[in-house]
Amino acid sequence: MLYSLKLFIRIIPLMNHLDSPLFKALFDTNAPRIVLKANAPDFTILAYNEAYKVATNNNNREISGMSLWQAYPGEESLIGKKVLADGLMLALETKQATKLPVFEYKIPDNDPTETQESWWQLEIMPIPGNDGKTEFLLTTTHNITALVLRERNFDSSVQREEDLSRKLADTHEQLAASNEELQASIEELLTSNHALSKSRHDLESLNIQLEERILRRTNDLEFNRHLLQSIIQTTPVAMTLLVGGSLIIEHPNPPMLNIWQRTWGETVGKSIIDVFPELKGQQFPKLLANVFETGQKIAMPEVVVDISSKEGNIKQIYVNFSYDPIFDGKGKVVYILATVMDITESVESRKKLEESKVALQFTIEELAASNEELAATNEELATTNEELQESQDSLFLKNEELADAEENLGLALESGNLGTYSVDLVSRKFEISNRAREFYGLAETGDIFWGDVVATVVPSYLPIIEKARNKALIKGLPYDVQYPIIQKSNGELRWIRVVGKSTENSKTKAAKFIGVIIDITKEIDDRQKIEDSEKRFRTMAEGTDVLIAVGDETNMFTYFNDAWFKLTGRSMENLLQLGWVDLIHPDDKERYNSIQLNAFDQKIPFTSEFRILNKEGEYRWLLAKSPPRFNTNGLFVGYISTCVDITELKKDEQRKNDFIGMVSHELKTPLTAINGFVQVLQSRARKTQDEYYGNALGKTHNQIKKMTTMINGFLNVSRLESGKLSIQKIDFSLNDLLREMVEESDLIQYSHSIDLSIKEPIIINADRDKIGSVISNLLSNAVKYSNAGTVIDINCYTDEQNAIVSVKDQGIGISAEDSAKLFQRYYRVGSNHTISGFGIGLYLSAEIIERHDGRIWVESKENVGSTFYFSLPL
Repeated sequence: MLYSLKLFIRIIPLMNHLDSPLFKALFDTNAPRIVLKANAPDFTILAYNEAYKVATNNNNREISGMSLWQAYPGEESLIGKKVLADGLMLALETKQATKLPVFEYKIPDNDPTETQESWWQLEIMPIPGNDGKTEFLLTTTHNITALVLRERNFDSSVQREEDLSRKLADTHEQLAASNEELQASIEELLTSNHALSKSRHDLESLNIQLEERILRRTNDLEFNRHLLQSIIQTTPVAMTLLVGGSLIIEHPNPPMLNIWQRTWGETVGKSIIDVFPELKGQQFPKLLANVFETGQKIAMPEVVVDISSKEGNIKQIYVNFSYDPIFDGKGKVVYILATVMDITESVESRKKLEESKVALQFTIEELAASNEELAATNEELATTNEELQESQDSLFLKNEELADAEENLGLALESGNLGTYSVDLVSRKFEISNRAREFYGLAETGDIFWGDVVATVVPSYLPIIEKARNKALIKGLPYDVQYPIIQKSNGELRWIRVVGKSTENSKTKAAKFIGVIIDITKEIDDRQKIEDSEKRFRTMAEGTDVLIAVGDETNMFTYFNDAWFKLTGRSMENLLQLGWVDLIHPDDKERYNSIQLNAFDQKIPFTSEFRILNKEGEYRWLLAKSPPRFNTNGLFVGYISTCVDITELKKDEQRKNDFIGMVSHELKTPLTAINGFVQVLQSRARKTQDEYYGNALGKTHNQIKKMTTMINGFLNVSRLESGKLSIQKIDFSLNDLLREMVEESDLIQYSHSIDLSIKEPIIINADRDKIGSVISNLLSNAVKYSNAGTVIDINCYTDEQNAIVSVKDQGIGISAEDSAKLFQRYYRVGSNHTISGFGIGLYLSAEIIERHDGRIWVESKENVGSTFYFSLPL
């Protein structure tokens, strides 16, 4: 996407298209981006997207047009400000994409007078202007404050664990010393039986407390397991669990079954390799095995996957997927959570949360040491100690299972960018996540009740919500409803989707609704925009005489406007089934098919002219222009073709060519007579040694020769476009032809010196006169477009298959824009209209070289000079 946005900005001037729908579609993504003007050191802010506003806490202020340092003053003493400034200057100077290291840069808080600690990582992409200099800086801004703080907290937890370990070692030494004192004081211990009895009573009380804690944690574990399974089953993101090295499928949700094209009974409890045998030849079994062996998560974006249907048909899809290992208490991988998103944004990085268990472990080890001491002194407590140990082991395992469930829950929520909720159907109190509060526009803190949420819903949708809720309660079915809300915080209209399921009453918990909440405003808006765009397109297409057709990615037509029916007489059904290519004139069909198929393979625009048979049985000339279409993900979806009837233009062009040919032919006869008289007068002037008349007649002869060349050019163009320009190929020396052309040029011009370099004898098979006219035209242009007194270099050499001739001048040069059009008929460089010519010489030369299966091109630099090349097959 970043490459597509960069290409868009390079092709279209940014400042003229900030409001372009295409620019917005590429720019307004989930990646926070800002466009800066490359006016160091200010770096003026030109544009930024919604994701950037959220990432930088700019929802309530406008910073466009401000200097970057005015919008974010920062603290001069912070290293981050220097890192940012140096990075911008580096990208500007090197014109290369620059990725900055992680740095701290404080930004304004909700209270503008306060700042908040913020950590960032930036990617800066220089965007050049038309002159090749960097004009803009496209910056992708990642706010990684949460990640940095999480790593900092983790380091603190590790330090606390090391401190507790040292304290435990000290306690062990103290216990050893106490054991020696206990041996020495055995008689005192016998007299302390009352104290031991009290200790036994305390231990029994502790055991009861531990059992109660185990019961509470077991209930929490069961609830969280149920919540995890409910989320996996109701989330719109495709998920499943894979168990053990055999990859046994557990809990695939409906989106995953939809991708697989299988039912619950056809997959659950079976190996994924048995369900999909075609995976044996693909990379996925090895990736899954690698996850089990290494415990490393694997995530890959936009991967091609071959899925076999039950009928044996192979379907190729693109997915973003991740394989996340789930560990037991010993650090062994027992599950893999497979998350698959079909053509969606890349799966966000998942961070695993670890809960410190140092305090609990310390308590367990302390109790075990106490039990061993009591067992050595009182055999009556042995049975109690063993039961206590079993309870402790059970508690430890339950805690590990609870941690795994909480980790899985966090992973699923993070993967789907979801909000969560839990509604007590008795108290009607909402337990709602921060993300869900953000969706509804509710306060970040405080209790939320059913009435608070219902108050945000557009009233006309309340009956729909109530109906779906009652259906879920009565039938026990999943709850899935979409509706618009008015956010309480800012009054903005948003669309959300709520998915969930009801839970039954238990001894410890009341009946609840639990599930997830998704903001689908963008999807709703995009769908409406597409529908409006299609409606406008069809209205426009049916109201024009231009022939419009739309094709898909398989090269099949999906739409024709009414103008095609008027031209061909074919119904819409027949046009969709047969198309119109079969109506193209036989002489044009092969050329059109070649151009169209070549463009389709490369997914590039193409233009073509051809004749087509209309419903009256007459051939009409059409000009077709067909640009490719791409969806918002950059995938090719077909062509849209527009055709215009140019029959009358073709007829006018033919009349013009006939007129030019006739006039040129009529001019040749008197011009030949004039040339004859001039030659006679030149002969008399030489005999009388009249130098004045000799020079004047010489100049007249040169002008007649120029005019003859121009008339021959018009005649050749006329013959070329009427198909009457013949090519008479013979074997001849290209070296000799070049020498003749140089000698002839030296006779008619004295302002330039010509340097001819021939490296080897070259014999070619071509039309000698036509190739001579090409060389003459290139020499004439070199003289016209360079200053007097400069040198014109001609080189002739060969490569493995071609003879190559180059003519280099030291003239005014040609811009890149003009170079692309230089060989078009009648085209002249815009700044050179003061130099005589009609723009047919290079056009005719290009056509002659092309008819010899050769190639002609130019390399030029303004105010330095140009080099024209042509190559001919040996």
